[in-house]
Amino acid sequence: MPNQMLKGTVKYCLGNNLFFVFVFVQFLLFECITNTVGGLLKSTSLIVLLAVLGYGLKVAQDVMNGGNSFPKINLNEFINFGLKGIVIYTFYLTIQASILGLLSMALNFPEFDLEELIVHLPETVELFYQHGPLSFIFFILFGIITVYMTVFFMEIALARLADGGRLKDAFDFKEIKNIIDVIGWKEYFIDYTKIILSIVILVSINILSINYGVIGILIGVITDILAFTVEYRGIGNIYREYKLQK
Repeated sequence: MPNQMLKGTVKYCLGNNLFFVFVFVQFLLFECITNTVGGLLKSTSLIVLLAVLGYGLKVAQDVMNGGNSFPKINLNEFINFGLKGIVIYTFYLTIQASILGLLSMALNFPEFDLEELIVHLPETVELFYQHGPLSFIFFILFGIITVYMTVFFMEIALARLADGGRLKDAFDFKEIKNIIDVIGWKEYFIDYTKIILSIVILVSINILSINYGVIGILIGVITDILAFTVEYRGIGNIYREYKLQK
């Protein structure tokens, strides 16, 4: 269940209290900057993406090797993971955006981002009335499935990168399928869904806390750290099972 995953994530975060404080300060600075500059920075900045993927893949690698707390990372490793991760992320997100763009065009809906649909709920509800319930439900369900499936395969590609560090391994689609075969499609589906549900819970808490000033910022920082760790610790644990079985 997601609650067990969240408990494991909290335990991992607090495995090294001193380094957790360091990570917390970095997220706090980032949160303060985004509140000043604007939310656009949070979702589009290559620097932010480089940082998240660079350290996130190190966390995944650490968990694959049995780590139980935030790992330290050197600059070269950070940049290497970050840049290669961006290539993989861009490839899969381009596929996702293309499919969603075609869907929006076919149903005469505006191009969308699932996070934006949640954040701007009144406008989302208005779409329901403008297009009718059947087309709206199809639009949402197909969009969710598209996002789910593209990230489903992207996570294994990122895990391969974290394990070996070679960019070409992340685009060996036959091997990605073989990895999921070894893990078990049902098992991976269940574990991956737990990751998604945990992140959805944390993002929802984050959104609800936005208007609470300093307390909201602190809650935002904590939920951001937990969501980040849930994803990359989850990737590491799933891939570790594959390594133990192969």
